Amino acid sequence: MDIATRVIRAEPHTEIGALLQRHAAVIVNRWCHIAEHEQAGAKRVHYAELRDDLPAFIETMGRALTQAGEAGAAPKRQAKEHGAQRWDSGWSVTELVRDYQLLRVVILEYLEENLDRPLYYRETLAVGVFIDDAVEASVGRYVTERDEHLRTLEAERIEALADLSRRKDEFLAILGHELRNPLAPIRSSLSVLRKVLKEPHPAVASSLDVMERQSDQLCRLVDDLLDLARISRGEFELRSTHFDVRSAVEQATQMTEELIASRRHRLEVLVPATPLLVLADSSRVCQIVANLLSNAAKYTEPGGMIRLEVRRDANDVVITVEDNGIGIAPDMISKVFELFARVDQPETRALEGLGIGLALVHRLAQQQGGSITAASAGLGRGAEFTVRLPAASDAAAEHAGAQLVITQVSTTRD
Repeated sequence: MDIATRVIRAEPHTEIGALLQRHAAVIVNRWCHIAEHEQAGAKRVHYAELRDDLPAFIETMGRALTQAGEAGAAPKRQAKEHGAQRWDSGWSVTELVRDYQLLRVVILEYLEENLDRPLYYRETLAVGVFIDDAVEASVGRYVTERDEHLRTLEAERIEALADLSRRKDEFLAILGHELRNPLAPIRSSLSVLRKVLKEPHPAVASSLDVMERQSDQLCRLVDDLLDLARISRGEFELRSTHFDVRSAVEQATQMTEELIASRRHRLEVLVPATPLLVLADSSRVCQIVANLLSNAAKYTEPGGMIRLEVRRDANDVVITVEDNGIGIAPDMISKVFELFARVDQPETRALEGLGIGLALVHRLAQQQGGSITAASAGLGRGAEFTVRLPAASDAAAEHAGAQLVITQVSTTRD
């Protein structure tokens, strides 16, 4: 603050101060008339609230102008209250400042009209200093109110999202259990039918095959739903052991063999000739690979190519599943691991799942200290998913060795 401002504020201006105290209500009425026209676009309920309280501010300013020495806190306190009122009525900062400018003009014009002499330059400065103080105080209160309001809104939004997430997890858990309950008797009944019907009619045998395949697929879907719910609730347990990752890969290829054969895909599997040890949950690693193979099969046109490779890279065991299918759009690469995310292409809509498999794979990999990434050259140019798991500490010597290449070429199903 410069010296001139301090001097002006400390000077007594008894005559104009007395006028402001005596005629505060008249000044406010004049201000209201002008402001309603000048601020027609201001978002407010009405000027009534400000009209009721503003005379107190003008009277306080009048008293301060009549006294010598630094003004007290009363004018600023009144100004803060006005700032809060404007915030509650939906005013913007620009509208607030403009309104104080109008008040300054009204006060100076009224003083010019009612003094028996010209308004002194220092008196004009004194009124301006008090109005500037009011603007500063009101804007400060306005910003504080706004920040508190935004913090409250953000806290409410976060709580709403957390509640929505909890409800989602509860829904997935309930849905999984409700679907699993009828699946058990269905699968049991299929087993009984297999035993009773020693040599069923071809049509019956085909129907039993279909029911078994679909019930198996539904069971895997339900298991994925339950796993996601457990992970989200922090109830997921891993049974980590040292094992050869090649065994999990072999089991996963067996689990998806029928799906891949039904799509007439050519599956190429490349694994090292020597063990690759990891410290992880073997069943979950198998689940990761099986889900990636199923995903590749669903999103690759019949007769396409799927390539599964397992290799050692420094301290990681790397599992890559690559296909020449429909590919992934660039804007979807960062979203494919989100729950319920799906590749949005009308021609493949019939093959789309619920967007659960990749989300589960992502979380399973993270749970075991690993990671997964997706890559694609674009739509129609295939996709590649790469899983990295920490190699077991005693597996350093397992890196060397030629790769075995296992190629499976499916035949057309009847």
